[in-house]
Amino acid sequence: MKVVVSCLILLFVFGCKDNEEKPKEKKELIMVKPSEMANLMNEMYAYNLSLKQQVRDGKILNEFPEIFLNIHSAILTDPSDRDSLFEVNSKLFIKTQKALFKSNTDNILVNYNNVVNSCISCHEVTCMGPIPRIKKLYIK
Repeated sequence: MKVVVSCLILLFVFGCKDNEEKPKEKKELIMVKPSEMANLMNEMYAYNLSLKQQVRDGKILNEFPEIFLNIHSAILTDPSDRDSLFEVNSKLFIKTQKALFKSNTDNILVNYNNVVNSCISCHEVTCMGPIPRIKKLYIK
């Protein structure tokens, strides 16, 4: 019996591991500053989201925001994305956005959704990440 108890005590003593946790290296978080274009796109999204209710009501109270013209000069997150297709799509966006502000009650909904379509057509080629968010702008 003494042998069994001694063995159990030895197993208990040697079986216990040092559970002291070693300090982990702290990873330094790197905060990436959004590009001018990313900030502009966020402004465009917020603005068009606010227009959504006005369009539903059948009238737009605002005017075309001139800051949207910065789409042609804002620094992109990846500058190589500014190619001929980007230029075509950015001009289309400005054209459809301006058409929205000239809409009458008969075509305001179509013109609003055309703005959303122009955003998506560009993002299908470059920077696809925000497409699900942009689709939330549609009025069905």
